[in-house]
Amino acid sequence: MQASIAPVVQCPSCPEVTAQRGLDILTHALSPGKGHRWWKPTRTVRERALRLTGDPQWRERALGWIDAYRAEHRHGPSWRQFRRAPLLWPTDTTVALLNCVLRQLSKDGYLDGTKTPFGLRRRADEESVGR
Repeated sequence: MQASIAPVVQCPSCPEVTAQRGLDILTHALSPGKGHRWWKPTRTVRERALRLTGDPQWRERALGWIDAYRAEHRHGPSWRQFRRAPLLWPTDTTVALLNCVLRQLSKDGYLDGTKTPFGLRRRADEESVGR
């Protein structure tokens, strides 16, 4: 986890992430019982997530946005930054939909780093896609 935070702290494009903020993120991520609670998404949210992740054009735009972010910053975006990606998400996107989409992209083999702060990245192992 420290390796995922260090590039963010040193990123000139991310001045809001200081060494102290990086330490806070690490402490929160590594604390027992401090992780996010995962509620079971509603059927509607699951269906919307499947429509988005099942659309090859949307999926490639989403993964391309993550690739471009990583190329510019040398670290992955936070989930919040990904959710705020311009022109990528429907206007009524919720946190539940974002969580479901990220889980689905990871489950389908397209995305890695969902459990590491600033670790989002396209999965390099193309053989795992669609599993």
